[in-house]
Amino acid sequence: MSEENIAAKKKPAKAVRTGWWLASLCGLAVLLSGATCRQSVSQAAPPAAPFTIVMLPDTQHYSRRYHELFMAQTEWIKENRDKENIVFVTHVGDLVDGHKQGTNQWVVANQAMSVLDGVVPWGVTIGNHDFDNAACRPDQATAFLQYFGPQRFRGYSWFGGASTNGLNTYQLFSGGGIDFVILHLEMDIPDFAIDWAKDVLRTHPMRAAIITTHSYLNGVTSTNGYNRDVSKWGNSAMNVWNKLIRDHPQIFLVLCGHHQLTVAYHQVSTNDAGARVIEMLADYQKLHNGGDAWLRLLRFDPVKGEVQTRTYSPALKEFKTDPKNQFVVPLDIPACCRQTKSVNSTP
Repeated sequence: MSEENIAAKKKPAKAVRTGWWLASLCGLAVLLSGATCRQSVSQAAPPAAPFTIVMLPDTQHYSRRYHELFMAQTEWIKENRDKENIVFVTHVGDLVDGHKQGTNQWVVANQAMSVLDGVVPWGVTIGNHDFDNAACRPDQATAFLQYFGPQRFRGYSWFGGASTNGLNTYQLFSGGGIDFVILHLEMDIPDFAIDWAKDVLRTHPMRAAIITTHSYLNGVTSTNGYNRDVSKWGNSAMNVWNKLIRDHPQIFLVLCGHHQLTVAYHQVSTNDAGARVIEMLADYQKLHNGGDAWLRLLRFDPVKGEVQTRTYSPALKEFKTDPKNQFVVPLDIPACCRQTKSVNSTP
């Protein structure tokens, strides 16, 4: 073979070696500069992790006498936030027992609930004992508004807003890839509060909705499970169902307390869209020590499509395992609120 042909065959090899060396050098420069090459790909989202909403039943006797039990509840929530994946805490009302006159009780309630500040989003609804007096007039709730009014929460991004009288609030949070709005509505939910709630739902049409209100279910001496007793300022539970819940398919869960003789009760109703609405009552104030710090853990499992309900006492360090306090109910996230997400992948 001639020297000319040999030289001709060597040139491509040299070019390849030179190209490889330059590419490697450029790659090293990219790595040293901290730059990355990203590619956005659409793929199935990973299975949604279970998460927990904590329900605090009536704490009135803890504020009045058993202060350490109230503190035990919120301290346990703080310590177990990550373990239980707690995304929200809702109090069903009757923070105190003594109305406006129970000044020290408000201090105790404030101290206990303040444990959650900066830890997890939370909200409270006003109970009959939280009004200034037994009349439960919507315009007489000065102590509640002083300690738990909208001004307390305005610095938090998850706080949505309040009605003009400050007794109805809503909060925004997410869990398991689902966006939620929770409304804390005043005792017996008067018509103006129902109208306000409807406005909130219209403003957040893609969020699954939860309602916490103090008195709603009875389950013992009631019609269709609903409480029939009502103040002259508000609506009966059946009216609340008919005026608000049944024709708003966003609402899939209603929580309440108040009825101490019932203690624990739940039912699953069907709204006008044919979807299931979970309705749940818990009130342990008539038990030992005003309730022994029992609280509700609602563990949402989007993959299984269920809510696993447990009742736990941080003071006793045990669970209630009877069917009224430990049960599973189907989870129907409203169709308008279901999400399919794209995931950005970085190779």
